[in-house]
Amino acid sequence: MAPLPVRLGVVDDHPPILHGVLAGLSDALPRPVQPTLAPSVDGLLGSAQALDLVLLDLQLGDQSRPADNVARLVERGWPVLLYTQETNRAVVAPCFRAGAVGIVGKHEDFTVLAKAVEVVLGGDPYLSGEWAAAIEDEPGWTAPHLAPREAEALRLYAMGLPLKSVARRMGLSPETVKEYLLRTRRKYSEAGRPAATKTELYIRAVEDGILPRPGGASPP
Repeated sequence: MAPLPVRLGVVDDHPPILHGVLAGLSDALPRPVQPTLAPSVDGLLGSAQALDLVLLDLQLGDQSRPADNVARLVERGWPVLLYTQETNRAVVAPCFRAGAVGIVGKHEDFTVLAKAVEVVLGGDPYLSGEWAAAIEDEPGWTAPHLAPREAEALRLYAMGLPLKSVARRMGLSPETVKEYLLRTRRKYSEAGRPAATKTELYIRAVEDGILPRPGGASPP
């Protein structure tokens, strides 16, 4: 049976880039690509297509705010992978807080982009050097006090383990682990650092040294 196509949305207001990304990914991905191309988020949302993933450029000419664009796409239920030349953390970091699940620079080879697409389609955030730069510690942020078991639940869950696997590793029930994570989310929210999603929990764990930055040593 032939693999199902990737229903891919691409938002970029430079037509050569739109078509170049499509051609490059079609060669690099092991699955066929079913594209929906648009020069703006409004255009993509107006297409009324069901999508598996959206590649979003942050430097659009319509004066839209990047974080707002991410939020609108996430609200539609589409995972958002940033695909951009933008390196300004003041622009990139709010996009992660709005729900983006990864970032790939346009200078990267299409094999890197294809890997990021596959990771996100698998339900995980894509970790890269660009992401690490986007989540550098911000001045004035305070780390909430987490109890040791809360920090351990956060570490295991944020590094990608399912809730049941975290519970097995900790020798606890899934309900207890869920309660630890709820407490952790509440504490981060009270500190003004939202952690409502698994991606945001990962970012907070990296920011506070609970997990290593991408490219560093793997957690035990």
